[in-house]
Amino acid sequence: MARRKKGNGSGGTSPGAGHNSTLTDEEKRALTFHHARAYEAADALVEKAKKDRTAVIDLAKADLGKGAKADITDLLLANTPAKMKAVLERVQRLARWAGLAVGTQAQMFEQKPDTFEDGKVAGMQGETCEPPPGLAQESFQRWISGWHDGQTILSRAFAKKRQAAKPDEPDPAQMDLSERTDLDQAMAH
Repeated sequence: MARRKKGNGSGGTSPGAGHNSTLTDEEKRALTFHHARAYEAADALVEKAKKDRTAVIDLAKADLGKGAKADITDLLLANTPAKMKAVLERVQRLARWAGLAVGTQAQMFEQKPDTFEDGKVAGMQGETCEPPPGLAQESFQRWISGWHDGQTILSRAFAKKRQAAKPDEPDPAQMDLSERTDLDQAMAH
C-alpha cells in the first residue's frame, strides 16, 4: 500500500472532510466500486418506483378516463386549502387573460371547514374512521357521517368495476395493486 503524504503544502495540516487528495489510486478505485454498487441499487429502486407509478396511472386512466393523471397531480399539488386557492386563482387569471368571462375573486368570505366533506374525502381515500381531535360533538358526528358516505361511494365504484368484469375473472377488490393493474389493462384491450 502506498504511503500517504504528510500535509498538503499548507503548513502541514491535513485536508478537511470530503477532500480526496490523500487517497491513493487503489483507494479511489475501491471507493468508486463501492459507490457504483450503491448507485446501481438505488437506480434499480428508482426504476421500480417509476414502473409502479406508471401502473398506478394506467389503472387510474382505466378507472377514471384520459384526464386521470392530470387530476391526480393537481390534487396532490393543491393538497391544502391555501394551495388549492392559489391554483384556482392561477386558473382564473389565465382564463381572464384568455378573454373568458370569469369572476374576479375566488372567494369573497372565509369559509368554515366542512367536516362532512373532510370525512367524506377521508372515506374515499380509504383512511380509517378517525376524526381529527378537537372537534365539537356535532362536527365529530358530521365527519363520521361524511366518512361513511365516502366509503359508500368508493364501494359503489368498485362494484361498478366488478360488474364490468367478466364473471370468470377474479374480483378486483380482492386483488393487490399489481393484479388489479394487469386485469384493468387486459380489460382495456
